[in-house]
Amino acid sequence: MERGAAPPAANANDRDDSPMAEMFTLFPHESAVVMQRGIELGIVCSCVLVMHCVYLVTHFWSSEGRADTVLRTFCLARILCAMPRPYFWVRTRRLFVQARYQPTPQMVTQRLLAIYAHPFGVERALLLFYYGWLSVVTAVVCLVRFYVESAFAQQIFKHCVFNFLSIFIHRILCVVLFYYLMHTDFKRG
Repeated sequence: MERGAAPPAANANDRDDSPMAEMFTLFPHESAVVMQRGIELGIVCSCVLVMHCVYLVTHFWSSEGRADTVLRTFCLARILCAMPRPYFWVRTRRLFVQARYQPTPQMVTQRLLAIYAHPFGVERALLLFYYGWLSVVTAVVCLVRFYVESAFAQQIFKHCVFNFLSIFIHRILCVVLFYYLMHTDFKRG
């Protein structure tokens, strides 16, 4: 099945009970706008955070010590795994834009459910890698900071905090946008 096409009827019942399916059904246009804007905000935040990671790696490239080498390796893995993500962001954003401009709310809902039910496998794996990376690096940097005095570790700790803040702020902004769209005279269709 082509990504973004209507979901098969057999699988639709499995998704109809999810909170996302309910949101897509009750507020299809608002959901499509929030999903599109969420992707766009995520693109900006992720690019800034990856560039910050690149800056830290290049700035502390000559730092010595086993802990700095381990942290630098983690950062390089994060940078490499972030490289293909813009391709999937653009494709997913395009699908949300197409969903927004469907002629009926029911068709918008169908497109949103199809996008939600069939994410790009590679993008999903890269996102899971990012969350795993963030968890592991945060734990490692906390241990390193406990045992070793390292300027690089201090900066990576700040970088991890920025990543957590980005995730939190992204979620809050999407909820606020959704609330705003629900309570305004939003032009539909």
